[in-house]
Amino acid sequence: MTYFKKISYENSPNLDAFGRLRVSQVTTQFDAKQLHDALPLFIDEATIGTGLATHDPTLAQSRISTSATSDAVILQTKQRFNYQSGKSQLLFWTFNNMQAQTNITKRVGYFSSSTSTPFNTSFDGFFLENDGTDLRFKVYRSGTLIDNVAQSSWDDPVDGTGSSGITHDFTDNTILVVDFEWLGVGQITVGIVKDRTIIPILALDHTDIDGVYMSSPNQPMRWEIRQSGAGSGAMDVICSSVNSEGSINKLGKILSENLGTTHVNANSTATKYALLGIRLQTAKVDTLIDLINFSVLATTNDNQLVEVWLNPTVAGTFTYNSVTNSSVQVAKGASGGTNTVTGGTLLYSKYITAQDATPIDLENAIRLGMAIDGTLDEIVISTNPLTSNSDVLASMDWRELT
Repeated sequence: MTYFKKISYENSPNLDAFGRLRVSQVTTQFDAKQLHDALPLFIDEATIGTGLATHDPTLAQSRISTSATSDAVILQTKQRFNYQSGKSQLLFWTFNNMQAQTNITKRVGYFSSSTSTPFNTSFDGFFLENDGTDLRFKVYRSGTLIDNVAQSSWDDPVDGTGSSGITHDFTDNTILVVDFEWLGVGQITVGIVKDRTIIPILALDHTDIDGVYMSSPNQPMRWEIRQSGAGSGAMDVICSSVNSEGSINKLGKILSENLGTTHVNANSTATKYALLGIRLQTAKVDTLIDLINFSVLATTNDNQLVEVWLNPTVAGTFTYNSVTNSSVQVAKGASGGTNTVTGGTLLYSKYITAQDATPIDLENAIRLGMAIDGTLDEIVISTNPLTSNSDVLASMDWRELT
């Protein structure tokens, strides 16, 4: 009988960031196809000066463009995407017009910045950049530049001189792929996809540096263009995807909040009343929050229309307070019913009978996040009584994972 002492694989795109043989079993965390709009519930937009972001439904893309000094356009997902330690994170972007243009800087990557305009300090994460002269791949840790590798120094500069023999024109459609490991340290591997094959172009090892290579592995997807002088520039943003190369385990902690024994007076059938609100803490926006369920109880004999809103307007004093040992803040509706609700995006609705507090499950790809300027998403549970003078209580449970 013959025994094999060791089977090993050559380092190649067939291996994920942790050296496992790559298979097609990935778990998608985010899928950004711009078929009908620019995904405003998922992707925030900031424009500076005369910068423009224009969605084209025929091409299923958004063109971001500038035409004057100090113009800028930034597109960024509201949500940060959770990295599970020990699993390869696999990212894809498609775009075109990444070529050099005078006085124009273009970036595509997985990174965040300061929340004050012009949003160009305290970078954390990594991105492909064209600075108007060269293509570069950069890695930042909370504003400190860790890697800055020009195309000429890539392992394969895809200019015909590399091991692949391939020449790629970044003016054309580009499929950029990055996988990374982050146990504080680890490797980032960058590539492009050509003819159904991942062509590795750069591998950056961060096992021998001092400290972590980015402060958080939970970053947003981001695209931006900036102008520093005369001229104009444009880049087309098409699609992107965030994937974990493995299952997403339901780890983390489950926490809960409620109104206690103090009910909200929901007196008018023509009014929506805020019961509970939840949002991230500003310093902890890289936490993944899954709202699991909530319950609403009318202690009076009144049926209710219960609704869950994204970013509504809540009247009166609706104060968010940090939850102990948590990454969220919670606001509670005033007992006098002064926190009425208008506007917002309706995420869920259900009619419930009086004195029924059966938990209601919530499942939605829309999660708590933050806009580029630091504005926090808020999710608010409200009730609309079907008869007058209702007394209503509420609770909610959530899972959070950093």
